[in-house]
Amino acid sequence: MARILEYGNQDNYDAKRSAASGWRVYARVLGYAWRYKTQLAITVLFSVIVAASFTSIIALGGISLSFLFDDAEKVARQLDGYQERIRSIVESVPVLPADSDARFREYVDGLREDTGRGITNFCVLLVALGFVGGAARFVQEYFAGAIGTKISIRINDEMFTNLLTLSHRFFEGKTTGEVVARFTNDAFMVNKGLASVLVKIVREPIKALFFLVLALSMNVPLTLAVLLVVPPVVYVILRIGKKVKTGARRSLQGVATMAGVIAETFSGVSIIKSFRMEAYEHGRIAKELKKLEKNLIRMSRADAAIGPITELLMVFAIVGFIVLSYQQVSAGLMTYGSIMTLFFALAAMLDPLRKLTTVNNMVQTSVASAERVFEFIDYRAEIVDKPGAIDIPPLRDAIRFENVNFSYDGEKDVLFGVSLDIRKGEMIALVGFSGAGKSTVAKLLPRFYDVTGGRISFDSIDLRDATLASLREQISFVPQENILFHETVAGNIAFGRDDISRERIENAARAANAHDFIAQLAQGYDTFLDERGGNLSGGQRQRIAIARAIIKDPAVLILDEATSSLDSESERLIQEAMDRFVEGRTTLVIAHRLSTVQRADRILVIDGGRIAELGTHADLLARGGLYKRLYDQQFGT
Repeated sequence: MARILEYGNQDNYDAKRSAASGWRVYARVLGYAWRYKTQLAITVLFSVIVAASFTSIIALGGISLSFLFDDAEKVARQLDGYQERIRSIVESVPVLPADSDARFREYVDGLREDTGRGITNFCVLLVALGFVGGAARFVQEYFAGAIGTKISIRINDEMFTNLLTLSHRFFEGKTTGEVVARFTNDAFMVNKGLASVLVKIVREPIKALFFLVLALSMNVPLTLAVLLVVPPVVYVILRIGKKVKTGARRSLQGVATMAGVIAETFSGVSIIKSFRMEAYEHGRIAKELKKLEKNLIRMSRADAAIGPITELLMVFAIVGFIVLSYQQVSAGLMTYGSIMTLFFALAAMLDPLRKLTTVNNMVQTSVASAERVFEFIDYRAEIVDKPGAIDIPPLRDAIRFENVNFSYDGEKDVLFGVSLDIRKGEMIALVGFSGAGKSTVAKLLPRFYDVTGGRISFDSIDLRDATLASLREQISFVPQENILFHETVAGNIAFGRDDISRERIENAARAANAHDFIAQLAQGYDTFLDERGGNLSGGQRQRIAIARAIIKDPAVLILDEATSSLDSESERLIQEAMDRFVEGRTTLVIAHRLSTVQRADRILVIDGGRIAELGTHADLLARGGLYKRLYDQQFGT
C-alpha cells in the first residue's frame, strides 16, 4: 500500500512499474510517428534512394577500377556478368524498358573500344549519383527531424495537459525542479533520440541491406565469412546499451534533483544572503553535481568503449577478407575491380552497423527519458468526476461537514469526526495552533482532496456526486502567499478570461483598493509583472489577487489570512476590500491573527484535527477555553 501511495494511486504505481519495459516504451514513442504517415513514408522512401545511390557509387567505382588495373578480358567477363544481372532485373521490373540489357551491351562494346571515354562517363555518373544521394539525404533528414520535433512537442503538450488534471497530492509530492526537468531535459533527450532513430535507424539498415545484396552478388563465401563478425558486435551493443540506459536514468534523476536545489536557492535568495548561507547552498549543489558527474562519467566510459570494441571486431573481419580474397584472386575467380567492389560493399555494410552502436546508446538514453516522460503522462488524477456526476446548482441553504475524517497517507487521520453547518452568507473563521487541521478543512471544500470518512454536501448534494467544474466555479480561493504570473496586470486580474472587459477589470481593481497604485505603474493595467509579481509589494500583490477573486464573483470564498505579514496601511486597505467583498457571500477564513476574525459570524477552534470549540468571539472568550488561551497569547493579556 505504501508503494502505491508513493505514486498517488494503483494506476500510477502500475504505470511506473511497467515503465521499465525499455523498448516497449520506445515503441510507444514511435507510435506517435504513425500520426505523421506521409512524412514518415517520405523519410523511408528517401532512405531507400540514399542507399540505392551510394550502393551504385560503390558498384560503378569498382568497374572504374577494373578499367584502370585489370586486362580487357577480365573486364569483359565482369561486364558480361553485369549484363546477365541487368537482364534478370529487366524481366522482374516491368517499368524498365525491354531493351535495357541490349542498350547496356551496346554501351559495353563502346567502352571496350575507348576505355578513356568509359572512365570519364563513369566519373560523371558517380558525381551525379553523389548529388542524388546528398539531396535525398537532406530530404530524409529534414523530414525525420520535423517528425521528431512534432512528436516531442506533442508529448510535451500531453504531459502538461495531464499534469493540469492531477490532484494536489501529486504536486505536493514533487519538487518544482523535478517537474520542470521532465519538460526540458527529459523531453529534449526524447527528441534527440527520435532524431537518431528516424534518421539512422531507418536509413542505416536499408543501406546495409543494399550493400549486403551487392556483396552477395559479388561473392557469397567471402560475404558470409565477413558476416561472422555481426553477432559479437550486436552482443556488445546490447550489453553496453543496458549500462548506458541505467546510467542515463540515474543521471536524469540527478538533473531533476539539481534543478530542484537551484529553484529553491534562487526563490529564497534573499533569505540565503541574509543568513549568509551561500557556502551551505553551494555545498548542496556541489553534492548533487558530484553525483551527476559520477553517473555521466560512467555513461561516457560505456559510450567510449563500444566504438573501439566494435572496430577491433571489424579489423578481424577485414583480415579474414584479405586472406580469403587473395585466394580468390590467385585462383583467377575474381578481378581486382570486383575484389575492390566487394571490399567497399562489405565496408559500407559494416559502417551502418558501426553507426548503430552509437545510435543505440543515444536511444537507450532516450528510452530512459521517455520512461520518465510517460510516467507523468500516465499519472491519473485521484479526484475526478464520477459517472453520472451532476452540475451542482448555486448554493441556496448551507454547506455541511458531516462527521468528516481525513488522512493524507491513507494510514494516519488528521481530521476526526468534523461536523459543521456553514449557512449561506455566513462567515466562519478557522483558528487553532499550527498543524491543527485548519488548511486541511479548507482544502476539502473545493475537493482538492476527498474525505476518507463522512461527507461534505452542498444543499444535501454530496460533493463527490457533483462535477468538479460546477463545484469550483462557485468557489474562489485567496491564499496567504498569492502567485501572480508573468503577464500584464489586467491579464492577472482577468486570469485567462477573454470575455472580461477592461471596465470590469478596473471596477474589480477599485473594489480591491488596487486601482490607484496600478494607475501609477509605467503602463498601468498593461504593465507586465515580473515572475511571481516580484516588482510589486506584498500588499499590492494581495490586492491584485483579491481583484482576481472579485472578477470571478464566487458564491463561496475561502481566505487564507490575507493580511498576516503586511504593514498596517496595506492591512487596512486589504481589510476594507475584504469587508466589501465578503458581504453576502459564504466565507471560510483561515485565521492566523485573531484580530481579523472578531467580525466572523462564528469561530471554529480546531485542535488536533477535532473541533474543540464553536461560537462567536464574545462567547468563546467568556468560556475561557482554548480560544481564550490563543487570544491571551497573541495579545499578552
